[in-house]
Amino acid sequence: MLSINISELIWTVINFFLLYFLLRRFLFKPICEHMDARQARIDAGLEKEREATASLQEADARREAEEQAAREEARALLQRTEEESLRESGDTLLAARRGIREQEGQKREQMQQQSRQEHERLTAAEPALAASLARKLLGEEVDAR
Repeated sequence: MLSINISELIWTVINFFLLYFLLRRFLFKPICEHMDARQARIDAGLEKEREATASLQEADARREAEEQAAREEARALLQRTEEESLRESGDTLLAARRGIREQEGQKREQMQQQSRQEHERLTAAEPALAASLARKLLGEEVDAR
């Protein structure tokens, strides 16, 4: 039969509470404090990570905005340069056309002057040529005027 010894029961209960108190005081409490501190460090690290991510996103957004502004500035500069180049090439082309027109005018004048000179020379030589032709045709001496 089962017998219950009161003194053993009391010592068992006392030992149980003593062990519980000692474990709680020297084992559970330090472990819980260590786990709480570790959780706090983890939470702080996660918060820093969130802040770093937000900061990185802001930096990326600023960089993207700066790149876009730089692209637009480059486009505007390229467009201005192209316009200036076209303007300058247009001015050069106009100057070249003017030069060609002037040269054409000078050549026309030279040709007209040469034509007049040749006409005058032929007009001056006309009586002599006519007399020479007549002499050859008639075989006679004709007076040249």
